[in-house]
Amino acid sequence: MALLLRFLWQAWSPPADPKTSFNGKNVIVTGANTGVGFEAAAKFVALDASRVILGVRDRTKGDRAKSLIEERTGKKGRVEVWQLDMNSYDSIQDFARRASSLDHLDVAVLNAGVYMVAYEESKYGWEETLQVNTLSTALLGLLLLPKMKASRSENSLPVLEIVSSGNHERVTIPEEHRRVDNLLKSYNSANGYNALNQYGTSKLFVMYVMQTLASFVRASDTALEKVDVIVTSVCPGASKSEISRGYNGLVIKAAKAVLFAIFARTTEAGSRSLVSGVTLGEGAHGRFWQHDRLKQ
Repeated sequence: MALLLRFLWQAWSPPADPKTSFNGKNVIVTGANTGVGFEAAAKFVALDASRVILGVRDRTKGDRAKSLIEERTGKKGRVEVWQLDMNSYDSIQDFARRASSLDHLDVAVLNAGVYMVAYEESKYGWEETLQVNTLSTALLGLLLLPKMKASRSENSLPVLEIVSSGNHERVTIPEEHRRVDNLLKSYNSANGYNALNQYGTSKLFVMYVMQTLASFVRASDTALEKVDVIVTSVCPGASKSEISRGYNGLVIKAAKAVLFAIFARTTEAGSRSLVSGVTLGEGAHGRFWQHDRLKQ
């Protein structure tokens, strides 16, 4: 009952809609052809970002998203569609190399993620939820950091934002996992696979990724408390996105439609946290933004 009430509250208490101008900023949003990523990209364009790069696996869907954003905002020539397959290290490296050619990179929202209903392995031998949400996100963040550090100026600190989930706070690591030599590998198994638990665990692991990346960006030419890049994380809340599209069947789809209608935010409302999360300044470094609250 407490969980249902929490979801009901968040569905009907959306975050504030950000109004900060992104004039002159270059922005990357991954997983931007649908859901909260698409809505966040549209907001960045509406808030006057100079360039908004949609990192997408499917170029056709990305081009469609670009057209929709331009139609909605009335702003042409600001959206670019770049190929990015989070299941491919080659694709991630190509994307990062392309990003390094930008004149500056001010904001990167690492939103691309999966919720795998059944156990599936990537070509690298990792369960896909861990592959995309944790390992590939870590790699992309690492590869973007040098360009973002080089984009720092006296008046502007770049922001690397990882989209996590409040589910990470409810994860418990059982003793049998704590005893192993490699915690990540202990979750790389089809035995007892549970989609909800695996998703939450992947988001817990990516919080450690975020904190580690945050430790890499201390500015060498300033006081210890200063940073070259703000690295932070954010939760959009339960939103009516397509991330759970793996659940099929008429009964499940009907139940999901009812639950979404009552307990989930619109993707537009969820995307507000992605945009506002990059406007918080150095106080957000290494921390977690959820429901308009900055948390440890």
